[in-house]
Amino acid sequence: MEKSHPANQSAHFAGSEDVRRLFRHIDDHTVVAILALKPTIAQLEEAAARAAGAGDMFAELGPEHGVVAAIIDLTAELDEVEEPGR
Repeated sequence: MEKSHPANQSAHFAGSEDVRRLFRHIDDHTVVAILALKPTIAQLEEAAARAAGAGDMFAELGPEHGVVAAIIDLTAELDEVEEPGR
């Protein structure tokens, strides 16, 4: 039998509030497009951090891929990206 662990917040799927918290100047269509990818909060935060220029933190993980890369592509036109934890 598997041992149950408390749910990790970053493993939960992101909601529109999470998207708007991390990407301040985002339009409704882009929010919907991001949510259609069903990203976790961790994926959303990683995409925001990479888009804000903190890609060095993730160098050992290699280049972005999958959902993270798709979020970065969708948000590439945004003027401001707020770093996670702000």
